[in-house]
Amino acid sequence: MAGLERLFTKALKALGFREWAYQVIHADALPEEKPVILTTYPDEWYNHYVENAYHLVDPVIQKGPAQLTPFTWSSMAFGIKPSSEQQRLFAEAADYGLGEGLGIPMHGAGGSLSMVSMVSEEGTERLNRLLQDAGNDVHLISLIFHNMARELLAMGRSGRSRVSLTPRERECLLWIAKGKTSWEIAVILGVSERTVNFHVDNARAKFGVASRFEAVIKAVMKGIIAP
Repeated sequence: MAGLERLFTKALKALGFREWAYQVIHADALPEEKPVILTTYPDEWYNHYVENAYHLVDPVIQKGPAQLTPFTWSSMAFGIKPSSEQQRLFAEAADYGLGEGLGIPMHGAGGSLSMVSMVSEEGTERLNRLLQDAGNDVHLISLIFHNMARELLAMGRSGRSRVSLTPRERECLLWIAKGKTSWEIAVILGVSERTVNFHVDNARAKFGVASRFEAVIKAVMKGIIAP
C-alpha cells in the first residue's frame, strides 16, 4: 500500500496538488464506526477529524457522492447555512491549511462509494481554473488509485498471485515510474522506442491492466520495482 500511496502522491504533485485523502464510504456504517481513511494530511488533523467523528457532518463526505465529476469543497456548502459542527470543522480545517480543495467521487461496482479529496496552494478562483485544466487527469488518476486501493484493502496484503517480469520489462516500468517517456527510456537503454513499447505492453498484459500507469502501480504493489 505504501508504494501505491507514493505513486499517487507523485502523480498529484505533478498536477499541482500537495496533499490528499481517500475515504471509503459505507452507507450502512454505524455512527460509532471509525472511517477508513488513507491520507497524507498531517497526523494531528487526521486524529482530530476521526476523534470528533467529523466524517458524519463533513459536506464533502455526506453530499459529495451525489456528484458525478470533481468539485470544489466550497461548492458543497453553496446556498446552505452550515451547522455549528460544520462551521467548527471548516474553521479548524482552515487552521491546518485545508480550507479549500477538490473532491472526486468514486462510484464502484455493487454501489460501492469512496471519496478522494486533495488540496493545493491555490485559492478558490485559481483552484477552479486548475480543475478545468487538469480535472480529467485528476479524475482518471483517482479512479485508478481507487480500484487499486480497494483491491489491497479487500485482500489485506499486497497481492496473492505471482507475476514474473523480464529484467527489461522491470527496467522499463521503473523508468516510467520515474516520469520518463518511451522515447526517453529508449535513449537511456540504447534501444528503439518500439522496443520499449513492446516490453511495456508485455508487462501490462501480464498484469491484466489497461494502461502503463496501472502496470507501474501493480509492479510497485507486488514489490517487483521500487521507484
